[in-house]
Amino acid sequence: MDVNEELRETENSGKIVLGSNETLDATRSGESKLTILSTTCPAQVEKDIRKCSVKEKVPLYYYPGGAEELGLALGKPFLVSAMAIVDTGDSNIQELGDVLNEDQLE
Repeated sequence: MDVNEELRETENSGKIVLGSNETLDATRSGESKLTILSTTCPAQVEKDIRKCSVKEKVPLYYYPGGAEELGLALGKPFLVSAMAIVDTGDSNIQELGDVLNEDQLE
C-alpha cells in the first residue's frame, strides 16, 4: 500500500483534521477513525494523543517521515505533525492503524 497515495485519496474523498489540538480533540472524542503522527511530532503531543488513542480505541499510525514530508504528502505548503482521519472516503488508509493497549504506553 502506498501511504502517500492513500493520504491523497482520503483528503480528496473523505474528511481529515490537521493540527495537534484538533487531532487531539478528534481522537479524544472518538471521532477519529485513524490518527496519524509524524516522526517529528512533539513528545508531549504524542503522549497526549497516544493516551486518548488507547482510551478511545482509535487506531494510531506513525508516518515514516517528518512533519514536512507529511504536509507535502497531503499537498499542503506547511508542516503537519499530527492529523486525524474522520472519514476515510474511498481510501483504504484505515488498514494502516494499530489499536494500542495500555501496556504500550510509556
